Amino acid sequence: MDLFDVARSCFRRWYVLLPLLLITAFYSYNVYSSAKPVYYANAVIGLAPPSVRQDVPTTAGEVRRNGLLDVGGASLLANLTALGLREPSVVDRVVAAGGQSDYVAKAFPTPSPNPQLPLVFLEQTAADPASVTTTLDLVSAQAEVTLRTIQQQARVPDDQMVAPFVVQPPSEPIAALPSRTRATVGIFAAGFGLSVLCTVLLDVMLTRRKARTAAGPRPADHAEPVVYRQPSSDGNEQRPVDEPLIEDSR
Repeated sequence: MDLFDVARSCFRRWYVLLPLLLITAFYSYNVYSSAKPVYYANAVIGLAPPSVRQDVPTTAGEVRRNGLLDVGGASLLANLTALGLREPSVVDRVVAAGGQSDYVAKAFPTPSPNPQLPLVFLEQTAADPASVTTTLDLVSAQAEVTLRTIQQQARVPDDQMVAPFVVQPPSEPIAALPSRTRATVGIFAAGFGLSVLCTVLLDVMLTRRKARTAAGPRPADHAEPVVYRQPSSDGNEQRPVDEPLIEDSR
């Protein structure tokens, strides 16, 4: 069966295909219209290096430097901060304060030849715009604690620590419907395929039934009776074995 056969079947059984397509369209429209919007917002945290660096040894013979900056540069601290903001302990503090746990924290890539200010992007998507803003505010507050803890574990002197600051506060939540069109198209495509399949199967079944009805019942096969003949008394004529024997009166 090719596409032309499918089209002919659908045309013959339009009274089956059309209601199925109407049901599919109605259900797809309900899915499209009942989709609830989600709200998206972001914030940007900058990392400020220490304003004073001491490269001359002190009286004790030590040089006060930030080893993390010397080894990995600004991008290292940005990546460590983004990873630290996703630590379970930080997420638990955000949730306990009334935020959501599905926020995103990622470091903006900083090219090595041209040093730039290290940035950490915070993103949040939720059904409630107030929850989006609250979560970003809480995560921004946790950035200072997280970055300071990381540098303390690396034994960075207090006066050489990198400090976070808010470059962009949480933006106004924007409503979006990211999956409404995709879900509607998928449902309609699946319903259309099932409608065509049901119509073709019904057409094949009805066509075969109609062909059997038009042909009528098949007659039973009767075999022709086998008649055995035996020679007569004079040896020339033959008669069936089931005929009665007639005696010769001569």
